[in-house]
Amino acid sequence: MPIAAAVAVIVVGAILTFALADGTVGGLDLRIVGVILMLGGALGLLLPLLLRTGSRWSESTARSRQDVIDARPPAAPDHDGSQDDRRP
Repeated sequence: MPIAAAVAVIVVGAILTFALADGTVGGLDLRIVGVILMLGGALGLLLPLLLRTGSRWSESTARSRQDVIDARPPAAPDHDGSQDDRRP
């Protein structure tokens, strides 16, 4: 539910709850309907926010080629004691 629609549902629910002098039509209590609409609009605002922030809680790990190269053990020293920078 878009934010504007959720706010509109909350406004209609508030009008039904607080602005009507006689809150019944044909045995239906409009104040109860207004409260239900306000709760539904609030849920429509909060639910997408809660679902969207769920992806922030999970962490992804991606290894780059540099990570793999850095994880190799150092090259063995040559016969003269210097290290060979050439990789096999």
